[in-house]
Amino acid sequence: MRNCIFFSLCLVYGTSLSQQVHSYSDSASNAQVLYKMKEYDNALMSYERAKKLQNGIKMSATERAKLDVELGQASYRSKDYTKALAHFQNAVQAESNIIKRAELFRNLGNTSMQLKNIDEAIDFYKEGVKLNQKDAQLKYNLSQALRAKAESSNAKSQNNDQNKGGEDKQMQSEPNEQNTSKNQEKAYSFEDEQKRKILNDLLRKEAETRRRIERKQGTSSKNGKDW
Repeated sequence: MRNCIFFSLCLVYGTSLSQQVHSYSDSASNAQVLYKMKEYDNALMSYERAKKLQNGIKMSATERAKLDVELGQASYRSKDYTKALAHFQNAVQAESNIIKRAELFRNLGNTSMQLKNIDEAIDFYKEGVKLNQKDAQLKYNLSQALRAKAESSNAKSQNNDQNKGGEDKQMQSEPNEQNTSKNQEKAYSFEDEQKRKILNDLLRKEAETRRRIERKQGTSSKNGKDW
């Protein structure tokens, strides 16, 4: 009876495990087909289903790394760079082949560049070059990352200089504005002075004219008395 129960449990477990392996294979195969069709979002979902099923299946580290690589590639194509970085990191830790590890470091560098983490990308590329100095693509990507870092540093430096120059110009413009206002005040005072002079001349001429009239009137009155 006990042997019968044990046999039944083994049969159930074996059937369940077989179904899980079959489901894993189906999900992984379906994901690969979708990836080739460039349906990257759907491929990523199928790969993620396969990843969940993989956790309950006994397999080598190399096999697990292979799925992480494909998950990383699908995530990268779907522009989920954070997820791609995590999968490539899992893969590089499990991978023992030097050439494949170098390729994974190249993928990590490319993903970090997409995330704008230039310093991190440079470190990944350097690790890859150490493992495989014959990888021309790795060396080229490293040079591009170093150039991007230099250009970024130059741009920041120029922005700082421009901001500083703008502040200096603003400080220099303030005295000029003050000088302009002073000049305007001087010009305004000069006009007032001219007006005052003209007014004084008119008043002086008017007074002289009045005196001449008064003198003439005085002379006429004297002549009238004598007559």
